[in-house]
Amino acid sequence: MKDHRDKEMKNLMYILFFLFLMWCTPILEHIECTEGQSNYIILVAVLESTVISGILSSATLLCDCLVSNRLKDKLVGLFFMPRAGETVFSRIKTHQLKDDRFQISDAIATYTDIIQQIPTDKKKSRNFENKNWYEIYQKHQENGPVSQCQKDYLMCRDLYVEVISFLIMYILSLFIFPSIVVFSRKFVILLILFAAAFNYCTHLKMNRFVNTTIAVDMSNRSAENTSSAIN
Repeated sequence: MKDHRDKEMKNLMYILFFLFLMWCTPILEHIECTEGQSNYIILVAVLESTVISGILSSATLLCDCLVSNRLKDKLVGLFFMPRAGETVFSRIKTHQLKDDRFQISDAIATYTDIIQQIPTDKKKSRNFENKNWYEIYQKHQENGPVSQCQKDYLMCRDLYVEVISFLIMYILSLFIFPSIVVFSRKFVILLILFAAAFNYCTHLKMNRFVNTTIAVDMSNRSAENTSSAIN
């Protein structure tokens, strides 16, 4: 799982690295305007721009190690949206969960005990639902579809956090290296668009992951019930 995610993160980092180098540093100006400048000055300017780009890229990747999963989830939810697992049984109860792989009436019947015990307090309700969903997930975490959905979700989440981290590092670099790093509106817009796209994809994959866990659990329960009836 981690190797697959790291590959995608490195590919995105290469893209951000070169775009930052071209749009946010004067490297192209020094390369194009060589007339009247010594090779030494050009070389120093190019090295400075490259080193700063490398520092931002390394700092961004370091953030992935320092930022906890809990904070990453909060960033994805913009600090106010719940995770899909925290509302899955409430959405089943109110028929708001839509999935072609199972009937909502069957889901209500399967998880009646959990649904009836959902607390009325919002915070307690989210903790209760996520705890029960996670217990179901642990039973099926080795299942192929569940495992793949989790990989897709974590990959999109980490790519989103990577873009946010790079944006923060870029803003800081404007104050730390004002003589080298320049403000680029198109680069900021691009980062915001990347972040919005990855955030949207993360929510889609997160819901798919949670729903797949429920679908697999219901399918297994149905198979067990059928087997018991035959025996």
